[in-house]
Amino acid sequence: MPLILQKILYAAVFCLILPVLLWQWAVYADDFVTLPLPEAQWMGGIIASAGVSLTLWAMLGLWRTGKGLPMNAFPPEEYVFSGAYRVCRHPIYAGAVMLCLGLAWLNGSPAGFWLVTPLFTLMIITYVYGFEREIIEQQFGAKPLLHKTWLSLPPPNLRKPGLSEKIRAALLVFLPWLFGYELFVWAGMPSDVLYSNTVVDDYVPLLPFTVLFYLLSYPLIISVPFIIGSNQRLREWMTDAFWGMLLIFYSYLVIPAAVAYQSLPDSLFNNIIEWGRQHDSPMASFPSFHIFWALIAIHYFNDASKQYRPYLKAAGWLVILSCLTTHNHTLADAVAAVLVYWLARYRKPIYIKMLYVCERIANSWHEWQFGKVRLINHGFYAAIGGFFGFLMMAYLLPNDLWAVYLIGFSGFIGAGLWAQWVEGSAALLRPFGYYGSVIGILAAVFAAGLFGADIWSLLAAAALAACPIQFFGRCRCLVQGCCHGKPTDAAAGLRFTHPKSRVNKLAGLCGENLYPTQLYSMAANFFTFFLLWRLYTLEMPASFLTGIYFILTGIFRFVEESLRGEPQTPYFMGMRVYQWLAIASVLLGIMMTCISSTSLDAGNLSIGLCIQAFLYALLIWFVYGVDFPESNRRFSRLTQD
Repeated sequence: MPLILQKILYAAVFCLILPVLLWQWAVYADDFVTLPLPEAQWMGGIIASAGVSLTLWAMLGLWRTGKGLPMNAFPPEEYVFSGAYRVCRHPIYAGAVMLCLGLAWLNGSPAGFWLVTPLFTLMIITYVYGFEREIIEQQFGAKPLLHKTWLSLPPPNLRKPGLSEKIRAALLVFLPWLFGYELFVWAGMPSDVLYSNTVVDDYVPLLPFTVLFYLLSYPLIISVPFIIGSNQRLREWMTDAFWGMLLIFYSYLVIPAAVAYQSLPDSLFNNIIEWGRQHDSPMASFPSFHIFWALIAIHYFNDASKQYRPYLKAAGWLVILSCLTTHNHTLADAVAAVLVYWLARYRKPIYIKMLYVCERIANSWHEWQFGKVRLINHGFYAAIGGFFGFLMMAYLLPNDLWAVYLIGFSGFIGAGLWAQWVEGSAALLRPFGYYGSVIGILAAVFAAGLFGADIWSLLAAAALAACPIQFFGRCRCLVQGCCHGKPTDAAAGLRFTHPKSRVNKLAGLCGENLYPTQLYSMAANFFTFFLLWRLYTLEMPASFLTGIYFILTGIFRFVEESLRGEPQTPYFMGMRVYQWLAIASVLLGIMMTCISSTSLDAGNLSIGLCIQAFLYALLIWFVYGVDFPESNRRFSRLTQD
């Protein structure tokens, strides 16, 4: 295809087709997303105008300074550091997100605001990290590493930051937090709210005067970046804060917990407490941001001078105590906040420990020979996934148990046939492929629909079940050595040393430091499951739930594929074929979220269902962990000895 035609096609996709797709997505999904919009819709017009201005400014800079067009597939001649690229690394994408958000807000589109804009943002991040970054590095080498913007983190050095740098750091942390927090306040109380109050909270005394310490939290927490004494520590504070915000906002999404406020007698301090509650929400409480911020502050008050340090830390503990003694938070809120603080503050050693466990699993290959039959331990992990997946579908489809069996059989049959077609070879005698299982399940679902089963209920149940199946299935991948990452210079990675691992036998990467792509996939399935379960408890349409699964799995798979290092993976038009399938998954999911259907019903778990799930798990272990090493028949062996 001529270069000019490629550029025209590229421009048509991103400047015409994509905006129309997002617009129509919001229009059709408005029937299902009914969350209230924030007031002051005129703010949407300001945000949209700012987004257009930022985008045009960036395009002009690429044309004048970069001597090229805003097309990452056809990068400009020069790397641009100035103009809009001084504001942020990707001003065109930032402007596109602002335009999407602003128009949705201005036009009163709940789906555009709450659904399309967040997922569009996630898609952009995925595209940058899964495709564009590699192209930019190939074109410009180390120049992107030198690109510092107003939104960049402080450099990891011991130099003392200036006042302007501290102000910038504070704004970069607290403005996104404020916007995100207010989103949950605007969203209001869900119909299935769970109150975090317990009997233990009845023993916590109400001390109204401690509201003064509660109010002290705001200036105390804001003071932290101005006390910190080095760029390195300022950088650590910002990253701790960002990780904490991610964990807490995710908790708000998936856990409908709230505080049941008790009425207070009329008094000065009680009136202050009531006034604060009127401008807050009992929903945005589990985990408690007040307690999380106070714990972070107490840690970084170690940078304060010795004469003030004990007083600042004492003030931080008083803030935490006041959250309970004003009855603005429950003990459950406090415990959850401590857990988030621990996860955010000690995320690196926790991650290293997770890698250690994954590496132990990856090099744990063990097999048992019984005559001509071989049993391999990695099939055990597939069996665990099969057990929970079958149980999940059986619970959600109590009247269609026959369809659960049909889906269960079709999934692994499709996975085996797909992998034979795409990756099959003498060294891969019985591989299994994820997208083959998707095709097999889709075929089974439509076949079941011909016999009266509800297609959308089957698909939604399969989507929920796919998460634990994939989660435990990745442990099998670790042992077998499939779906592995490519070499990385990062200190934290996985090393496969067992001689039976495909990493060593096929890729020749024995002992090399690889991206832990299996762990990334496990994390993606873990977080996806609870989001889908939240949609299920909200009684969202089964088609909507299924669509969100396909969108999220496509997004995560796109990035994961960019980090994988399997030599047999085919390429098409500059991208791995599985990245194209991930894009197709996202598009399919978008269409599904626009289709009306009933919500999922559920039955009851029973001993009988558990026994059936156990028997299905044994079958899965046989399929994924038993072979016949002396046979030359097709599908007889899982690995080439």
